[in-house]
Amino acid sequence: MKISLRGKGRSSTKLMVAAISLVCLSATGNSVLLPSPAQAAGSFADPAFQTLWARTDSLVASGQVKRSWLWGPQANSGALYEDYAEGASGKRLVQYLDKSRMEINNPNGDKNDRFYVTNGLLTVELITGYMQTGNNSRVLRWPAHIPLAGDTNVEIGPTYASFAGAITRKDETKSGQIVNAEVMDDGTLDFVHGGPDYANFDQYSVHYTYYEAVTGHNIPDIFWSFLNATGPVLSEGRQVTARLSDPYFYATGYPIADAYWAFSTVNGESTPVLIQPFQRRVLTYVPSAPEGFKVQVGNIGQHYYDWRYNDAGEPPVLTDSCENSPAAGFGKVYNDNLPVKLVLGCALASEFRVTITQQTFEHGLMLSVVHLDFYSNQYYDEVQALFVDNTAHSYHFYPVDMAAGASPPSGTIGSYSSTADFANVWSQNVEVGTKLGNPTANSSTVPAEADGTGGAPAQLFTGGLMLYRNLAGGQIYVLFNSSGNGYVSQGPHLKFSNIDHWAVYQDTYQP
Repeated sequence: MKISLRGKGRSSTKLMVAAISLVCLSATGNSVLLPSPAQAAGSFADPAFQTLWARTDSLVASGQVKRSWLWGPQANSGALYEDYAEGASGKRLVQYLDKSRMEINNPNGDKNDRFYVTNGLLTVELITGYMQTGNNSRVLRWPAHIPLAGDTNVEIGPTYASFAGAITRKDETKSGQIVNAEVMDDGTLDFVHGGPDYANFDQYSVHYTYYEAVTGHNIPDIFWSFLNATGPVLSEGRQVTARLSDPYFYATGYPIADAYWAFSTVNGESTPVLIQPFQRRVLTYVPSAPEGFKVQVGNIGQHYYDWRYNDAGEPPVLTDSCENSPAAGFGKVYNDNLPVKLVLGCALASEFRVTITQQTFEHGLMLSVVHLDFYSNQYYDEVQALFVDNTAHSYHFYPVDMAAGASPPSGTIGSYSSTADFANVWSQNVEVGTKLGNPTANSSTVPAEADGTGGAPAQLFTGGLMLYRNLAGGQIYVLFNSSGNGYVSQGPHLKFSNIDHWAVYQDTYQP
């Protein structure tokens, strides 16, 4: 079986599976403002940047047209030469504006080519935390904990990091369906409570109208109209009527997630905002905004510049604000591997011992982690199906009839002995039986004793858990949810693991 994510250091790994904007609705990021007449844009680093900006936003800056900015009122930075492997001498010319970063990757290219000037994949970088340094090279910083929409100096409201789970989904076509799913600050995606009986996002009558097969995501009608809008533009010194973005994805790129509602803080008040991340921009829809300015492009250029040059949006694990820290072998893997730290987040408590059962299959394995619930004094079993492609799925059983030092109830899968819960998961879930294949050995259990010995060391984190599958073999398993939220709640006290990916490191139990 192939095992990924061995090794140390800050190299890019599968552990940050896409995981591991939205809009400041004004130039300051504090309120919804109409563009007002402004002086000519700041000094542009290249005539091609000036021409591209002037086509749409010079008319807004002069007050001749009343619409939201596509790029921003002016250039915010001077000329910058950032590392890019395929650029001239390993660099490329860029310049930042409120809404984007303009780039010239090939200064010797055709200046008449519509894509001679591009704008960066800033949304992808801010959500995943990987800064692009070439067509096929990236450097991990951290997913940006910067609000996508509304006020920027607040703790409430989704951040770029909140969309880590959303961008890992492949959505089916939803054309004609109402848009009422919600993204929570912690990255949880809620498809249940957005209807009229709860948050009532249905009242805004936003419907999906276009499915982008290239990336597998839907675009709502209000964003589709914005992306295909026509209006006055400046072309060769003359004002003409044309599409503002041609093709529709020129400025934004393709959608990288469906649209989600959220409650963001706007002017100090909790406000419903519809957010959709695209490869290069973020679009927001604020029903309460003035007509003509309900849909806007987020200030992602500002956000990205602050993330890259001012170290903005660091998560708690990088600001030493976690209450608990892993130690021994867990601490070594956690601190030596930035992707592990970022995807797991803060430790919820110190490590403890669990009863662990394992069984190997043709294309992966199953792990059983049995916990004692502190409040009810009953055991529950979390079965993790770990597939060879490093995806995973969690299944929960509560309560479990067992005691300290005992093995879970037995079962069979074909001709192999197993646990009853393994047999249940394997036989009743088509995906598990199909992806894992047949067992290749009997299951084996190492029980945890009442005095805290035996079993396997484990530690819980906000994004998942770490455990030793095999102390003697030095195998540290990292089980995580790509959204950064590794649990689902049931009842007032129980929290069950909600794992969708896994990795393993070879290491010892000692520091």
